[in-house]
Amino acid sequence: MNERDGRYRQFVEASSDCMKELDRDGTIRFVAGLGCAALAPDGVERLIGTRWLDLWPLEARDMVARVLDRAASGECVDFVGARRIGEGPTRWWEVTVTPVIADDALDHFVVISRDVTERVELQASLEAIIELLQDRLNETVARTANATTRYGTLMERLESEHGARQALESRLTSVREQLDMANQARDLAEASARQAQKQQAIGQLVSGIAHDFNNMLQTVIVSLSGLQDEAEALTPRHRRMVTYAVEGARHATALTRRLLAFARNQYAQPEAVDLGDLVAAFADFARHALGGRVGIDVLRQPGPLPVWVDRSGVEQALMNVCLNARDAMNGFGQIVMEVGERIDSQRLSGHPGEVEGARQVFVSVADGGGGIPEEVRQRLFEPYFTTKEGGSGLGLAQVYGMVAQAGGGIEIESEAGVGTRIRLVFPRYAGPCAFGE
Repeated sequence: MNERDGRYRQFVEASSDCMKELDRDGTIRFVAGLGCAALAPDGVERLIGTRWLDLWPLEARDMVARVLDRAASGECVDFVGARRIGEGPTRWWEVTVTPVIADDALDHFVVISRDVTERVELQASLEAIIELLQDRLNETVARTANATTRYGTLMERLESEHGARQALESRLTSVREQLDMANQARDLAEASARQAQKQQAIGQLVSGIAHDFNNMLQTVIVSLSGLQDEAEALTPRHRRMVTYAVEGARHATALTRRLLAFARNQYAQPEAVDLGDLVAAFADFARHALGGRVGIDVLRQPGPLPVWVDRSGVEQALMNVCLNARDAMNGFGQIVMEVGERIDSQRLSGHPGEVEGARQVFVSVADGGGGIPEEVRQRLFEPYFTTKEGGSGLGLAQVYGMVAQAGGGIEIESEAGVGTRIRLVFPRYAGPCAFGE
């Protein structure tokens, strides 16, 4: 075994998926990956020589048999199924079956399985949230029809829905973080051709979740728009609450676009953006999203600061960096965001409107946390590397991918006991700009 094969085998064995090789009759002759432990708690070696079909419950075997027949004809087949091991709970698996052809004939099958139980449960939770919200909205509409005045109805609606709206905002924040993990997986898949088949299956699941989530958001947005139409009847405090809710829904809608881009149903949409305006608008939203114990100051150089980027991608990257800054300060402190331009000695190329002269536009996020140890800093943008309990390790990897796609780079300054500054640097866009006119 040469060094390359050895490294590939280590990669396969360390994978969180369950990878199997079946002969033409569907019998398992090779297994690897940490995910296989869920199928054989007593040892994955016991799977060797077992028919793959026998691992599935009786009610699913006809479907699995049809999958093998389709794969035997040369088709790569994806599906999601449930199975229960022993007395344990039922788990959902996302499966890709790929035929391997040699000398114009079927040689064997490659099966990659991933445990997606958490995502299935997340989708069920989203549906429950929307069902609850729809019930509340229907009740509110009925009260509106019978109220003596619109003002009285709106006040009653705000009082009865205040608690539910706060709970929904909290749940949506958690959902955005979970969906963000799936979004980051796209950049990782593009960086590794060996994961292409697995990424295709993930993309199909994410696409379905994104479509469903987008439909759910429309109900929220329509309801909030109705409140905005009657803004004059609201108190200043309630108007601010409605504004925050609308901004949160806009960010959630942008996130679904990123998810659809990941699933290749919709591509990123770069445009000419004034980075100063984008950061100022983002900071207003982030002050509310990060909680009352974290403040945000914005320092902006005067004048336009044009860049050619995907707006929602930059907003999501800034949110990831700000969340890390908040965690570094244990949820209490001041974040300072600085946006401006500078001159660099190197030429950046390959993006619309770039010219020599190396003018760059940057945005930095500084916190007052404990700093980043050097051994952690060396692996900071490595996919799946995390120092947080329960973290995915995909947040900063997504930030790196977004900045690199825009032709920029990331700089890190960190000092123990003082804090950390992360700077996102982009080439200044020199083309025509519609903003600011």
